[in-house]
Formats: sequence, structure tokens, C-alpha cells
Amino acid sequence: MAEKKTRRLQSARAIGATIRKFYEDAWAKRPIAWSVATANPLADICTALGIQVVYPGNYACICAAQHLSEKYCSIAEGYNYKRELCSYIRNVFGYILAGEGEHPMGGIPEPDVIVSISNSCLNYLKWFDAMHLYFDKPFVFLNTPHRLFEHDIPDYYLDYVLEELKICIEQLEKISGNRLTEQKLKEVAHYSREQGKYWRELLELNKSVPAPVNLSDLANLIFIPTSLSGTAYGLELLKEAVAEVRERVRNKVGVIPEERRRLVMFNIPPWYRLGFVDYFAERGCVFPFGNYNRYLWNTQDIDDADPLEYLVRKGLSFGYDGGYGSTLAETLYSCMGDRLAQDIKDYKIDGA
Repeated sequence: MAEKKTRRLQSARAIGATIRKFYEDAWAKRPIAWSVATANPLADICTALGIQVVYPGNYACICAAQHLSEKYCSIAEGYNYKRELCSYIRNVFGYILAGEGEHPMGGIPEPDVIVSISNSCLNYLKWFDAMHLYFDKPFVFLNTPHRLFEHDIPDYYLDYVLEELKICIEQLEKISGNRLTEQKLKEVAHYSREQGKYWRELLELNKSVPAPVNLSDLANLIFIPTSLSGTAYGLELLKEAVAEVRERVRNKVGVIPEERRRLVMFNIPPWYRLGFVDYFAERGCVFPFGNYNRYLWNTQDIDDADPLEYLVRKGLSFGYDGGYGSTLAETLYSCMGDRLAQDIKDYKIDGA
């Protein structure tokens, strides 16, 4: 077999230890919120209030990477969760229904509150509602209308979501026992915005030839904007990654020694088999970007001078990049045509 040729980012390699510590630390903290892994302002609010946020969707990725998703999905299917249902959902319900035992990363602590938002995949709305019923815990939900306008968000959208957000904040304050201070609110908005800037720079740097980063490292690094949003620690991790990539671009160092073809990966990465990237790398092929990491998280810079308005706009802008709608499915399959065509040129893509 040919020797693997991928030059992994040191900063991306370190993410494995970061993820392990994240789940280990979660067991020592209370209260716990389970959050949908989208641009969820409620997760940032939880962080500001001292509520530890964990992400069942991310945990499903970990289970897949350790080849345990089939086990958990089978358990869920035994409880009549149909195979047609999203495997993220079946994986997590299977883990829950499996009960005590050996689980990846030691499992995740049960929630004290469930927080969700309507900008996620449509079936996630019922998924998080079902977990709220199963655990008999409060369900705090932020309703963000789907965007029907190509450019500016109408004021009445902003006003509506702001009022919704204020109600959610009151609920989370009661659960945490803490008051949301202006200082904490400004901090999470600032860290969230800065993370977005560095994430977008990372993706822009990967337009370079040769590409400094491959899909496997991007898939690891996406843990930061999805699971460490609004934290100083997450921001520092992204700064380290961008500094490493800048150095590669400056020295014209590619992620593989001899880049022959540049490919795009569509849809969610196969967490259970990310090693397929090495198969292509051995043949001179690199994946500079995919629509999953390019068009969903932190797609645009939002002013954080008013932190509440920042969080409102963040919730309304998830997955929005020059198209309509504000759900993951709408973004991936309906609204990215023009932007994708331009990115294929900018990233010098040869195939998919």
C-alpha cells in the first residue's frame, strides 16, 4: 500500500484531546444544557449564564468515528425508531436507551434543560422536543422565521426574534439561578463574532494552491464553531489553526506533497470513514472545501456592538449565504447555486 501523504495540521490533531477534555469536564459541571449544533444564540446565552452546553449531534459524530453508530441505531430501531429517521437522531436515542455501560468519551451527562432553535434541520425540532419529554426537563425554544428575502433582514423579523430571545433569557436565568450581565453578554457575542472571522479566514486561505488544509482537518476543526461558540478557549484554538495555515500558505506548503486534482465534498462528512481522504491523497487529490463547512457556520460578519441584536442576527443567518431560507436542508440543496459556481472557480475545483 502506498504511504499516506497527508500532512495533518498540528492544531487539528490537538482537537482530539480538546474533545476528550470537553466531555470529561462536562460531568463535573451543572446545570447542563443539551443544544442543537447550529448557530444557536441560546447556547451562547447558556455559556454566559454558567450553564454547561453539550451537543448530542456532535456526540453522534464521535460515536460514528468509533464505529459504534450501528450499535446505537439498532437499539433505537428496536424501540420503533424507523431507519428512515436521521441517523444522528437514531444514534443519540440509541445511546440514551442503552443505559449505563461503556460509551465513547464516557458518555454525556443528562440534561437539566433542552435548548433548540428553528434554524436547524426540520426533524431536529421534534427530536429535541422528544428528548425534553423523555428526560422531563424544561425545553427552551427560540423561533427564528425562515428568511424569504435575499439581502437585508426586515426590521419586523429582528423585532420578533428579539422578543422571543428575551423570553428565553428569562427562562434560562431561572434555571441557572444567575442573572445575565451586560459584560457576560458582550463577551460571548465578541468571542462568537471573532471565531467567525477566523473560521472564514481559514476557508479563504484554503483557496491557495497548493491547498494547505484537507477535508479531514476541516472536519475536526469544525468542532470549534459548533461546540465551543462564544468561548475564549475556542477563539484561541482557531487563532492557532489560522496561524499554522498562514505559515503554510506563505511557504507554499501543501497538505499533500504533489497536488494533482482539487475536489469538493458535498453534504455531511462521513464521520465513520474520514480515512477516505487519505485514499485520494495517495493519488494526488485534495479537498479544499465542502458545502458543509463553507455554507453553514459563520458565513458572514455581524456587528456585535449591540450583543442582543448580534445574537438575533446570528440565529437568522445560520446557513444563509446569498440565498433564501434559514435551515440546513434549504441551504445545502436549494440556495447555493450561484455561490457554489463561484467557489468552484475560486477554489479551482476539478471534480466532486
